Amino acid sequence: MTAKNSSIVITAMGALTPLGDGVEPTCAAIEAGISRVTEHAYYECTPDDPEWDEGLPLFSATVPTIDPFTDGIDRFIELAMPSLTEVIEKSNLKRTDISHTSLYLALPQVDESTFNIGLAANLLPQLCKLTGLTTFQNTNINQVGHTGMFAHINQAIDTLESGVSNFCIVGGVDSYLLDNRLDYLDSNYRIRSDRNVDGFIPGEASVMVMLETEANAKARGAQILAKITAISEAQEPNVISSEKTSSGSGLTQAIKGILDNGSNSSFKSVYCSLNGESYYAFEWGLQMTRLNTVFESLTSLEHPAEYVGDIGAATGGLLIASATNALQTGLNPSNKALLWSSADNEQRMALCLERA
Repeated sequence: MTAKNSSIVITAMGALTPLGDGVEPTCAAIEAGISRVTEHAYYECTPDDPEWDEGLPLFSATVPTIDPFTDGIDRFIELAMPSLTEVIEKSNLKRTDISHTSLYLALPQVDESTFNIGLAANLLPQLCKLTGLTTFQNTNINQVGHTGMFAHINQAIDTLESGVSNFCIVGGVDSYLLDNRLDYLDSNYRIRSDRNVDGFIPGEASVMVMLETEANAKARGAQILAKITAISEAQEPNVISSEKTSSGSGLTQAIKGILDNGSNSSFKSVYCSLNGESYYAFEWGLQMTRLNTVFESLTSLEHPAEYVGDIGAATGGLLIASATNALQTGLNPSNKALLWSSADNEQRMALCLERA
């Protein structure tokens, strides 16, 4: 387990999700309990007897402004561009500030379905060229899926606090709605359908957050939306692909790392990556038996996948956006929230977000 405190603040956010083009409409829809889960335009899941039965409908959450037939890296570009331009516009950065800005992007975990898309090599160069943002001080990509944005935030804390960069944009872009990827997930019993009730609703989204030190934000008069006060990482030995139930130890240690780094001993509000799969629900339940006193006053357990499906590498960003919005509007009556995410690999991460 590794954990540390932070002096980093969030000063802008951008998003494109099935619920809206922007952070505000997305969060407003989630607050209202609106779901964008609908039947997919053309894809069908495998029936119990493929030789005789008709295909089963796929229920998914798609971004309505993107053609459902757009596939591969083109879909990721269309997802990423609006959120990147939104976060740049809202941060009020000058063009000269881009040369002092790092861009860290979280992408889907590498598996048989994503290996040949070429995201790691091609997405960032194309994205920067199309947006005209070609002078970033530093760029970096990871492909760990659900914990990707939190992992990049962990890296950005060091980058910003050491003074290497003045600003850091951390983003996540993901779509399960690619033909080969849906085939792979369906054949491995990960997608929810009439054949498989223990699965998730595939979604897609892009979320970007602007990070900087509190001192830098105050010096330039930027609005501080929320503070990241602690972040923690741990490892889970029984990953979902091992066909073993989670031990719960990784998530427990990740949350314990937040507590050990000075956060209060209890949380009333939690935002998490639960996606409908029993593996992750069991993991959360095991953790609750070990740290039950931390959540004695828990009044809100939020999992945005309920409204936008599982959005993979963009999950951390939507958790931050939802928690930040609740802190700003008073929907969260306390002054902080615990955020956690579990990857399909062994990585488990937790983050403490506090009101500005």
